[in-house]
Amino acid sequence: MRITILTQLVGIAALTLAPAVHAQRPPAIPGVTGTIVTPETAKDEKKAEDKAGAAVKDTLTPAEKKGPLSDLKEGTTVVIRHASEVTEGVVSKINHTANEITVRYDNRKVEKLVLTDADTPNARTVEYSDDTQHKVKRYFRLKS
Repeated sequence: MRITILTQLVGIAALTLAPAVHAQRPPAIPGVTGTIVTPETAKDEKKAEDKAGAAVKDTLTPAEKKGPLSDLKEGTTVVIRHASEVTEGVVSKINHTANEITVRYDNRKVEKLVLTDADTPNARTVEYSDDTQHKVKRYFRLKS
């Protein structure tokens, strides 16, 4: 029996590609594909997953826990006092990095206010209640 060159090339190609094809199989599924995980290993993996999840959350959402406006939430009703004028509005947007809020009034007027000191000329007093129902007073100026 004579083996042709084509048959030899196909055989060599099959032997060469076999490890690469075998390496592309899907990962093992514990309990299904014959892989067994001990309870201790599963607990250790869960602990590591919880630590990593908390670290990722703190990294992605630092503004929720830090900063002077961390107790203010969007949708909060605020009372704004400027000179003898007192108005009420709703916080529609908060920029924690710039310490800036956007307030929408009943007449659909929108103002951007930036956190400032009480000594600043034309400072507006913004009062609101935090999550624990304590009154909070902050000073803002109009964003120019």
